[in-house]
Amino acid sequence: MGAPKRRSPASKSKNKRKPDYVMGPVPRDIFSLSHPEPPGPSARSLPELERLELLVANPDLYDVADKVFPARTPGTWGRRPAYPPFIYMILLAAISIFDTAEMACASFQHEHIWKTVREGVRQIRGDAAADGLPETGPQRHHWHDFRPKMLDVLQELREASRDAWINQALTQGLLARKRRGTLVRPHRSQVITGDGTVAKPASDQTEEFTIDKKTGELKLHRVDPDATMQLEGGDREIYGNKIVSFSVRDECSPHSRVILNVDTARHQSEVLDPDRQEEARVAVRLAREIRARAPGNHTIVYDKAWRGKHRAPLIRSGLTVFTRQYDGLKPQPLKKYRYESAGCTHDVYAAEGRACDRLLTVDGKTLYNPIPVKDVEFRDGNESRFYHVLEILCRYGPHTERIPVYETREDQTLDPRTKRPRFNRTEHLRIVPPGTEAGERLIGFRQDSESTFSTLDETHRLRRIPAYGADGALLIYIGYAWAKNSVALGITRRTR
Repeated sequence: MGAPKRRSPASKSKNKRKPDYVMGPVPRDIFSLSHPEPPGPSARSLPELERLELLVANPDLYDVADKVFPARTPGTWGRRPAYPPFIYMILLAAISIFDTAEMACASFQHEHIWKTVREGVRQIRGDAAADGLPETGPQRHHWHDFRPKMLDVLQELREASRDAWINQALTQGLLARKRRGTLVRPHRSQVITGDGTVAKPASDQTEEFTIDKKTGELKLHRVDPDATMQLEGGDREIYGNKIVSFSVRDECSPHSRVILNVDTARHQSEVLDPDRQEEARVAVRLAREIRARAPGNHTIVYDKAWRGKHRAPLIRSGLTVFTRQYDGLKPQPLKKYRYESAGCTHDVYAAEGRACDRLLTVDGKTLYNPIPVKDVEFRDGNESRFYHVLEILCRYGPHTERIPVYETREDQTLDPRTKRPRFNRTEHLRIVPPGTEAGERLIGFRQDSESTFSTLDETHRLRRIPAYGADGALLIYIGYAWAKNSVALGITRRTR
């Protein structure tokens, strides 16, 4: 296996060109907020024992274990596992509490830790299930025997976990079907944030065999079969596997975040990995899965990996999608409005995510003056529609116009000259334009995704996922999500 190619982010920044036009000031309109987001209280640190207590008290974890690993039929071939499947699910999540599988198994050998687990089982499954457990917890060989069974049904485990997590969020009062807040300023509990991260494997070796230059000794290394060199944050190169996840939380409620969905995004070539799916497509699929199970007026926030073609189907499904504007987009003509009664003409363009009045300055430069938006209208149906109600300022008096900010059927028709869709509207027009106060508020919510991934790194030794391969990394993240969501569920119950 050859070493992965490294990119050159420095040369990328050198090629950035300054726009050959001038943008006017951002107007005070519906995207201007009357007051900033209030800071929430700080979350207290939770000791390992408390997190374990909350984990074993989560009934959904047991139900998912029963669903994915049904009871063994008497008389079938194969060795019976030493522990019930829900114990291995608890152990999987405990890896994110005790750093590694080795440390989790060692902790389960401790009398007090194993007693905590058995008491949790007793509360959820009764005395018979608790008393039927062995006197000590599973050891490493038990884990290594059962882990391949988890990998064999990994997608079934992911889907069952996803359904349980979304139901938990609904139970906690998140993702309410009825709109809370407005389209422009949605309630925090209806904002779904997503992001991708590169999970470092247990080793960063890229060559299976190396030769020691001093001794000439041939050394064998374990290499992650799926890891590649990837960019994170736009310019940082990291070797590992890409993981995409979405989460939601309540405002001013520490430890209320619920991870809703997760999967891997593979970036190797199609020859090496025919099942590959890039981050943007994986993120769209995960968002649609959440939408199908939690319908309502929700806002979803992602990074610039989503382009117009990714946002369009989500907007049609009724989601308000917000991302930063992609750099280097040229302004596109929208419509020329002629008002015979006033004797004026306004050439409206899409520039930097919003409708603008195209003007010329005294020194001959093109000026795109952002048009104030009076209202954002929403039409629900088989295909949802969003509109901006514009107030075009004019010396003869303002003009009111309504423009769609979703992909219309006319946009989708092919241009006979280019054989491409006539207009990529969702690439150039945004429901909530970046650079506005409402947009900056939504950008701030993405810190939750960064916090989730930062905790994932810090949770495991040397900031590395204790697994090899994309499937192994996903399995560890599923356990991590169960540990995090169990804390959210337990603390919400205490608060109520």
